[in-house]
Amino acid sequence: MAWGEAARSLLAGRQARLGLVLLCLGEGLILIRARPVSDFYFAFVWFGFIFFLDAAIRIQSGKSMFSGARRVFLALIPMSALFWWLFEGFNLVVHNWIYVGSQYTGLGFVVFATLDFSTVMLAMWSAAGVIYRLIPGRDAPEPNAVPGVVLAAVFVAGLGCLILPLLFPRYAFGLIWGCTAMMLDPINGYLGRPSIVRALWNRCWRVPAAFALGGLFCGVFWEAWNFWSLPKWIYAVPYVNFAHIFEMPLLGYGGYFPFGLEVFTMANFLLPLIGLGTLTLDTGESAVEVDRIRRYGVGSKSRARVNS
Repeated sequence: MAWGEAARSLLAGRQARLGLVLLCLGEGLILIRARPVSDFYFAFVWFGFIFFLDAAIRIQSGKSMFSGARRVFLALIPMSALFWWLFEGFNLVVHNWIYVGSQYTGLGFVVFATLDFSTVMLAMWSAAGVIYRLIPGRDAPEPNAVPGVVLAAVFVAGLGCLILPLLFPRYAFGLIWGCTAMMLDPINGYLGRPSIVRALWNRCWRVPAAFALGGLFCGVFWEAWNFWSLPKWIYAVPYVNFAHIFEMPLLGYGGYFPFGLEVFTMANFLLPLIGLGTLTLDTGESAVEVDRIRRYGVGSKSRARVNS
């Protein structure tokens, strides 16, 4: 499909138009700063972002997460909030960012922040889905199991990345952006779920690259919209707090690469726990696995395929 035809098809759809409307409303709230209404810009711009990219994927591939795996789409909303609250817990130790300009405290802040945090995983997944389709080539099958010693080594490294920031937060703060991926991905790999380590072991680069670049892509939008908004977050990062692009130090953008991988890993760790299988980008489409959890090479899989 030609770019012009694809754009016309995209804009003809109600979901894409809804996404654009939400984006424009959110941008308008940032600009007018009519508080307290404008405080809620974040949900507008990010759900607009999600709906628009999801619609673009459906135009390109025929299906999308919202249209073909609605239960997974909805499950990722509360899952995303819990996921980011984990990083707020890390920040209680490393103190790398603070929120300013908020009118909310106590339970009010928890509710307000949870609404914003609920968009993180869907935004990252949508961005990765678009980027995946822009990376040339096709992934080969992943027939080779990762040796147990490799999975164990990655897990131990992830455990170290969790412990060191707790012990030496001023020096090891950056490790929080890879610890959960390195701890949970080997577990996913061992259980036969989609795994970054398994993909890399089989020299399949497109999914890891899509999520790493998707992290950076979302990060630029997070920082851009945050810069002109109120309430907002600002950074206090030791040693690298210079050469800012928006509020974020330039070197800080490097944290978005592993963060994208953490979203992939966390989703595929949590979704099976609530009976929704796993989710990945596989040979040009996402696969929502609906059967039981299994180890490498054990049992068969039935998949309800959807595009993400």
